[in-house]
Amino acid sequence: MPELLLHLLQNGFLTLDMGFLVYGKYHGRVYEAALKPLLIIDGSERILVDTGIGKLPESYKRFYKTTQTQEHALDVQLRKHGLEPKDITIVINTHLHFDHCGGNRSFKNAKFYVQAEELQYAYSPDRFQKNAYLREYFEDLDFIEVKGDHKLTEDITLISTPGHSPGHQSVMAKNKKKVYVYCGDAAPLKENLAALNIPGVLYRADDALRSIEKLRSLDAVFVFSHDKEQLTI
Repeated sequence: MPELLLHLLQNGFLTLDMGFLVYGKYHGRVYEAALKPLLIIDGSERILVDTGIGKLPESYKRFYKTTQTQEHALDVQLRKHGLEPKDITIVINTHLHFDHCGGNRSFKNAKFYVQAEELQYAYSPDRFQKNAYLREYFEDLDFIEVKGDHKLTEDITLISTPGHSPGHQSVMAKNKKKVYVYCGDAAPLKENLAALNIPGVLYRADDALRSIEKLRSLDAVFVFSHDKEQLTI
């Protein structure tokens, strides 16, 4: 059986206040948050975990600055691995904030997996999370809704890690050598996991802490969704 392969893609950078990534720290410090979808090749499945930020509407460009070159486009990134967007068979969204599902519509042949609670909330978020959801990025896509931990393939498991958003999920992938966990925004930086520091953008702080503890219990190589110090695995 072919070995499961993982490739960290580069979708550019999003300039933000670092306080959004670590609760109670770094407010006012500017951080270039990396945008890093994960490509997993698992036998005949070509799986993309998150799809980056997409093309932001003009109303968002006033508040969010992105640094992206042509090299950062997802189709260009996929070609480096011999793939086109049409070749992606599965998209896993860790959650539906705009910087994690912006490229969803590019993958016409993919099945989309998301936690049921996340999809429900995305259509009617609380005011304090409303700007994080861009309905045009996910509306009317044919999602497969899962509830809680879910075994996707023999070697890939979706792990429920709520807190940052109500239905956040992380992704665990095993190959012959190692176990990898793509944390998503349950732990956007290495510091979140290493120091038990929850992210600064929250739906529920207690759930966020439990999710970090859940991830920390795993013996794995962790991939942090926005950590600019980790651009390869």
